[in-house]
Amino acid sequence: MFKRFTKRYPSLSEILHLLFPMILTMTLELSISIVDTMMLGHYDSLHLAAVGLASSLWSPVACFMIGVTFGLTPLITRHLHGRQRLLVNVYMSQAFGLSIILGLIGAIMSITVLPIAAKMMASEPETQRVAAQYLYLFSPTFMALALMTSYKNLFEAAGKPRVPLLVATLSLILNIVFNYVLIYGKLGFPEMGASGAAIASASSVWLSLIVFVLYDLKVNPDTLFNRIDWYYVRHFGILFGVGMPAGFAFAFEIGLFSSLTWLISAFGDLALGAGQIVMSYSTILFTPLMAMSAVTAIVVAKAMATDGIEEVQRRIRIILSLGAGYVAICFTLTQALHEQIPLLFSSNEVVAAMAAGILLISSSYQLPDMVQTVFTGALRGFRDTRSSMIAMAISLFGLSIPLGYWLSHYSPWAETLHVRGLYVGLGFGLLILATILTARYRLTLKKFRNKKLLHPEEVA
Repeated sequence: MFKRFTKRYPSLSEILHLLFPMILTMTLELSISIVDTMMLGHYDSLHLAAVGLASSLWSPVACFMIGVTFGLTPLITRHLHGRQRLLVNVYMSQAFGLSIILGLIGAIMSITVLPIAAKMMASEPETQRVAAQYLYLFSPTFMALALMTSYKNLFEAAGKPRVPLLVATLSLILNIVFNYVLIYGKLGFPEMGASGAAIASASSVWLSLIVFVLYDLKVNPDTLFNRIDWYYVRHFGILFGVGMPAGFAFAFEIGLFSSLTWLISAFGDLALGAGQIVMSYSTILFTPLMAMSAVTAIVVAKAMATDGIEEVQRRIRIILSLGAGYVAICFTLTQALHEQIPLLFSSNEVVAAMAAGILLISSSYQLPDMVQTVFTGALRGFRDTRSSMIAMAISLFGLSIPLGYWLSHYSPWAETLHVRGLYVGLGFGLLILATILTARYRLTLKKFRNKKLLHPEEVA
């Protein structure tokens, strides 16, 4: 039956073959922060607010590093399926060197600059102390996070998405166990609260990286990264040039939610807790959209190598249809259960009530969010990463933040909207972003319509 389905709908089957493992992998990876939120929400509201604040500060830094490694996918895919497979070592060596440099920068920021920002933004002395301590303990994680993502991209480019899925599953299990033991002080360990969550997250990331390395070197019958080229460890300009715009675009998008957290801090620490709940829940829903973006980049690049623009358009329509169906389900569930969902993350009734009101608004802009995510991936498949970076900077920071701040503080509806005004501004910004990227995608189609297709070895 599956073979008949594959023959009848080859494009759809290819998309689903890539999509499902990636969705599961990303869901498991991002569930680490969800575990932190849920366990801390039932531990202490101030600890929950502190971790939410700390996460909003380190997330843009980490997401820039992760986004830079997105450049590996087109570079590695070209050589894995071409005649220059040994060049994979060159690009992975560049990822190794770049991860070390960016990881050190991230660690220094997490120890010096970010704790100062946390103390300026939190109103309660206990929240300030806990957030700073979390950032200190989390600082060694940046380097491992970038390297782990590089290995994940390597295996996905090689057509082995199940390996990252297994590693993500192991990482989540370890994180749950470590969180339970260290936050609540079980099995003889001291009760550490948010500090325990930081140690748990850092430990699970480093162990996941070790599993990737050992699997590739000892278990994988076709080792992908078998030699470090020290020249390219120091000279990583190729990868950085391709990945930097994608890194900034990813950081802009995640940074927007972090900026919302900073603005929410003006409404008090309970509002911070509510914002963390909304961010954690939205992250769960956004994960399949991130997978759709990655799959879109892959199928667009392959279609341009073999079939042309018409096949690109057909595959984009399939992905958009899948995305629209997914968004419809998410909207219906969120609207119907908006009061019950926050209680999964926190036992504080005030925090849960604030989060419930925000969820009603955030569920309304999931459609434009899906559209912009898919077209970001499509443009990446055409190796156009700068357009997404510029569009996100303009629409999210040029429109969403100022509009949301005005709505929540100075507009005639500020008293009624309160913190919800920030999320209304976000919805308008995402709508503009989706419009810009759709227009850019159409211009790109016209640009490539009558051009000679690249040889499969040159596809990026």
